[in-house]
Amino acid sequence: MTIEIVPFETAHAPEAAQSFAASLRALRQQVPALSAKFADPAIVTERLSHARGFAAVERGRLVGHLTSNHPLARFRRTGRTGAYVAEWAHGVTHPNVAEVYNALHREASRQWVAEGCGVHAISILAHQPAALETWFRAGFGLALVDAVRPATGLGVAVPPGIGIRVAEPDDAPDLARLDDEHVRHYAEPPMFMVPPPATDEDGWRGFLAAEGNAAVLVEDRDGPFGFIRFTNEFDGAAMTEDDTGAFVSGAFVQPGRRHRGVGAALLDAGLQHLAGRGLHTCALDFESFNPEASAFWPRYFTPVCNSVMRIPEASVG
Repeated sequence: MTIEIVPFETAHAPEAAQSFAASLRALRQQVPALSAKFADPAIVTERLSHARGFAAVERGRLVGHLTSNHPLARFRRTGRTGAYVAEWAHGVTHPNVAEVYNALHREASRQWVAEGCGVHAISILAHQPAALETWFRAGFGLALVDAVRPATGLGVAVPPGIGIRVAEPDDAPDLARLDDEHVRHYAEPPMFMVPPPATDEDGWRGFLAAEGNAAVLVEDRDGPFGFIRFTNEFDGAAMTEDDTGAFVSGAFVQPGRRHRGVGAALLDAGLQHLAGRGLHTCALDFESFNPEASAFWPRYFTPVCNSVMRIPEASVG
């Protein structure tokens, strides 16, 4: 292979952006609910214009790039320092995908470890199996999945004996109680995540008062036992950001109340609420090592991005 690995420069950004935009347009042919925002090369060019990383060049032509955001302190709320490659921050156009990515990774990983990054992660478009296979073979494991769907109801029945409604500020105490259970379950086996902080009563009141936010509750005669939360602040892959969409920022049903169609009915009510507000799409992300999430969400959402992660044994941070 006559490919040279060189530092990524601003001059590489437009061609790299065109490559990603073409890939995203191809994915949108399969998943029309996916936002078109990042199909605009100008947006990606801007993000790449100050990127740090490496380019693969063959006979003066860009055939691959790998840039990253690093070092990131407390990566995924852990004590580790991380390096993260966003879905728009890399790509290979050469026919030998694996060889180019491996050459880029060799240089990038040397830089990451030298700067104290003890965890390495990369997000990959869902319709790029060759890229995903390359990173799996490099020792990376699936950690996070981003998915989207239209903001249309599922047409499922509400199970007998329960009610579902949009939450009001007076529901803040129940929401805070449920959210505390919600975040604590992330630290349980087999997930063993460092959980996000729970939202307290005042936090829930502020959340519900903010424009674009909403929560839907499911309850029975004993009171609320689950919720789903929507916001217009997207916390997943950048390409799922959509001005006409919403993001699921949390969902929880108490363990003893699951597996009766409750989750589907709760999601259905939430999607109907979004549609009633004039929204068109809904996005989320979930940890692949969360058994309930990885079994539930792909039934109703289409995966568009896979994030893989590796913790090198000899690294620091």
